[in-house]
Amino acid sequence: MKRLVLIFLMGAICQVSLAQKLYVETGQSITAFDYRNSAGGTLDNLLPKAKTFLSAGYGFQLWGDKGYLLLGASLQNYGAVSSDQLLDNYYEWDVTYAGLNTGLYYQVSRIREFRFFIKPTLSLEYLLRGTQTLNNQVFSLSGEDEFDNILLVPRVGAGVQYPISRKAALSLTYAFGRSFSLVNNTPEDSEQLNITMHQISIGISIVLPGCNCAFNSY
Repeated sequence: MKRLVLIFLMGAICQVSLAQKLYVETGQSITAFDYRNSAGGTLDNLLPKAKTFLSAGYGFQLWGDKGYLLLGASLQNYGAVSSDQLLDNYYEWDVTYAGLNTGLYYQVSRIREFRFFIKPTLSLEYLLRGTQTLNNQVFSLSGEDEFDNILLVPRVGAGVQYPISRKAALSLTYAFGRSFSLVNNTPEDSEQLNITMHQISIGISIVLPGCNCAFNSY
């Protein structure tokens, strides 16, 4: 996995000079933890939390002005809460991951200035910080096998983009993602922990010098 991260970084550095668009987006991520132990049991009363996220990167033109390859980075916050009524316990998880992202932007239709697009992406994410709260006690999740792994998250998004000038456009995007298990499964242990997320974001895209494209051209 570390070799894959290194290859991703080297490729991104080599391609930045060829970028034709810069994008930045931020929004809310409603996340939920899906935990199953080796016997298939789940945690009861495990509820999602709304957290913020930020991502930025570059777009590389592929098919005219309709398709772009995306390379970027992100700061993702995930969380969940739970309670145990039998033991009167309260649990809360808050984690922050730094991510390297790649994906595609493709315009599927257009109505006047409005451009409707799909955006499948894949993100490699590394734990920056994380805490678990049990009642009034807070524990660090750094070094815990369930969280302190490289997180691989595929997402599928769709949205609409509207130009505010020939060189800039605003966008509204919805994306759904579900991570691969944070726990390294073995034949003897089928424990799983996945993070599921619904994300709504607003963003801005800016045409960089040298790009033969404009947002409000026909």
